[in-house]
Amino acid sequence: MGGIVGMLLYVQMAVHQENVVASLEIESPEVKKELSEFTEIADEEVSEAEPEAGAVGTADISADTEFSHLVETESPFWNVFPISSAGVSAENWHTILVQNRYKIDYTITPLAPRDWHLVRSNNAIRIQFRSELFALKDILARKKRGKYSIQLISIEHAQFPLAVSLLSRLLNDGYYAYLYRTDAKFEGKFWYRLRVGFFKNLEDARTTGKKIAEKYQSENYFSTTYWPVQPGPQELSRPVIDLRQPLNKPWVVQLPLYSSQADALKDLAELNIETDFSYISQKLESPSSGKLEFRVRIGFFETKRDAGRMIYSLKKKFPQFKLMKRVRL
Repeated sequence: MGGIVGMLLYVQMAVHQENVVASLEIESPEVKKELSEFTEIADEEVSEAEPEAGAVGTADISADTEFSHLVETESPFWNVFPISSAGVSAENWHTILVQNRYKIDYTITPLAPRDWHLVRSNNAIRIQFRSELFALKDILARKKRGKYSIQLISIEHAQFPLAVSLLSRLLNDGYYAYLYRTDAKFEGKFWYRLRVGFFKNLEDARTTGKKIAEKYQSENYFSTTYWPVQPGPQELSRPVIDLRQPLNKPWVVQLPLYSSQADALKDLAELNIETDFSYISQKLESPSSGKLEFRVRIGFFETKRDAGRMIYSLKKKFPQFKLMKRVRL
């Protein structure tokens, strides 16, 4: 009973803290230096122009910290900005959650010691692991890396906000975690598999699974039962965002703005089972406001008519979505 109460309290806190802009931990100089060296590979690929900071969410952090914010820009539609920029602003939309087919990534990454981060690499936004930097020219190492994930729990479709809450908790503790939705219903429901990856062998996967189980044991976030899984090729190789998609298919479907992240998550949970790509973004209502607004978009479509067909299809299945509109990026 205590574990259930603890879980409910955590979820309630996560929902009520949706308007908190950011909390940043500042590491020791040694950690900062390590992160700086880790991100050098991305420096040439990231635009020097940064989004303007709003009145809320700014932080006086040195410029050698890592690139973590996924910001929507005119071209190439998304870019990764340094975490020393504001977590949100009134000028730019910051993408916080991306559904790419069955895989869902929470894209606000923490300033914490970890082995991965978000980068713009060529025509994609990807998760970059430290080990990959040292194995780019090693064919054998490249073939062996990333073969396993740890599956911690499966959460039913109706509890999607809970799945995102647990995902955020793992990310903030330095793990690369993601959701992978089932492609078919089981027991009449879609399920979200909460996974941590990627590991080159079973031993590394099991060791991490054991650490996570022990770390959260007293809080009852996860069962003590966890198991290694072998992700499919799409799960391993699919980028968070393929930037060629909006270039070739510049139309998206947009829902009315939300004042609540919980409401945006609830609607995206309904929509992502019918779409290949959707995302939630956030920004400040105004430069002087501490309030956030949220936006859900569905993409990508080659023509305005194609986007209209998606609206028609969604309205037939979900009559509550009456005010969707077509937007050209």
